[in-house]
Amino acid sequence: MTKTAWKGVWVLLVALALVGLVAAAQQYPVTVIDDRGFEIRIEQQPIRIVVAGIPLYTEIVIDLEALDRLIAVAGSPDNPPEVVDLPRVGQSFSPNVEIILSMEPDLVLGPGDWGGERGKLELAGITVLTTPLISGIPDIFSTIRTVGMALGLKEGAEMLIGQIAEEIITIEASSLAEEPVRVTFLYASVPDTPPYAAGSGAIENELILRAGGENIFFDVQGFPQVSLEEIVSRDPEVIFTAPSQIENITSNTLLKTVSAVKNGRVYGINVAWITSTKVAEALKQMGEFLHPGE
Repeated sequence: MTKTAWKGVWVLLVALALVGLVAAAQQYPVTVIDDRGFEIRIEQQPIRIVVAGIPLYTEIVIDLEALDRLIAVAGSPDNPPEVVDLPRVGQSFSPNVEIILSMEPDLVLGPGDWGGERGKLELAGITVLTTPLISGIPDIFSTIRTVGMALGLKEGAEMLIGQIAEEIITIEASSLAEEPVRVTFLYASVPDTPPYAAGSGAIENELILRAGGENIFFDVQGFPQVSLEEIVSRDPEVIFTAPSQIENITSNTLLKTVSAVKNGRVYGINVAWITSTKVAEALKQMGEFLHPGE
């Protein structure tokens, strides 16, 4: 899809979001669809919410001005500062069911069922809502909409979606006239080891395109491990990675000849923002690195 076409899509998304605004208060019960495709019925507006999954849920609750209803969160280094003093219910991928039950929540956001936690909570009569994995910006919007509906804050959710979409359009428009830059987004958590590259179908790929880049690994799917020799062969002009992993790339002797490394264009991006309500800020970072001074 061309950049002009992308822009048109986002203009439409903003328009649809604004049309969806309603003045009337949301009525209960409401039914939302979870990541399994199951209908989750919420009888009344939740006032005791536990986030037992990814920090995106916490961000949405905060952005919808419902922080006062949040009673606990899962531990994560990516949690927003607003919840630093809230109790923890274990880690986001292994929450403690007993602790959650002791808090008597009326809604639990996440977790998935990696260790059977969701099933145990549901058997105990707790309403659990988990949304699909994030593979693109529309998935972030869908999660905001679903959580907003569950919280009785549909109007606020649509406003938040519209705000983020508008920011993305503005950022993307600034790169339309620029020549695309050859880019890769690598995850190199271990030194001197072949990293993982964001390919087609990853949200990082979408952000590269919207920021004015051309993903050199667009021809692969998901996050495959790629050889160092392949990176050298494709020779990206810019490499994005997590800030903590920059040195793992720049110090790798096999990558010294890559243009991005030679020219000092290996940049750290706050990867927690990529699948969050701060996705526009991540996109802005990427655009500024690709086209400095614009």
